Amino acid sequence: MADAFAAVVATLRVIGALVLLFFLPGWLLINALYPRRGELDREYDALYRLTLGIVLSIAVTVFWSFFLNSLGVNPTTDLGDVNAPNIAGGLIGLSALFFALGWWRGAYPWMARLHPALARVPKPGPGELLTEEERDHRIRLKLQGLAERRESLRRAIKDAERRMRLQSADAREHYEERRERSRAELKEVEAELKQLEEERAAELY
Repeated sequence: MADAFAAVVATLRVIGALVLLFFLPGWLLINALYPRRGELDREYDALYRLTLGIVLSIAVTVFWSFFLNSLGVNPTTDLGDVNAPNIAGGLIGLSALFFALGWWRGAYPWMARLHPALARVPKPGPGELLTEEERDHRIRLKLQGLAERRESLRRAIKDAERRMRLQSADAREHYEERRERSRAELKEVEAELKQLEEERAAELY
């Protein structure tokens, strides 16, 4: 029983060491540098973070080892500072620093579930730097376009119904199909209009 427990502990230590050496510091650093989801890539953001996290973790480990080596030899032990406890302690400290920096920049919105005071929102990206007036102007332009499309569809429906009354049974079927297509599109346009109006009202009030 004791041997099995020791084996489990040893396995967990190896896994923890591998995660600390080859993943955690770099992943936290990437989150601190790029806090917004989708900032690295819209589709493969998680893959980029994983890959860059591994690469940066190796780089952080190497540079930390260089730093420890630059401290020279301990005169009391005649040994250098590049040893497992110093490497692990440094990487844990750097990981904590990167995590705090990432939280400050808004990389972990889930922290708000732990306590509202921990809520942080990342700054908007270059493509998101629009003033409220510009955003409202864009929404108004979209509303105007949808309203014009709605009126066009309504006219198309009326025209199809008028032609249905004037045409024969065979031709009437063609205009009936046009009317149904226009009605379906009109329904979608009206739903989008309603959603935009509700969003605009929520922003204004």
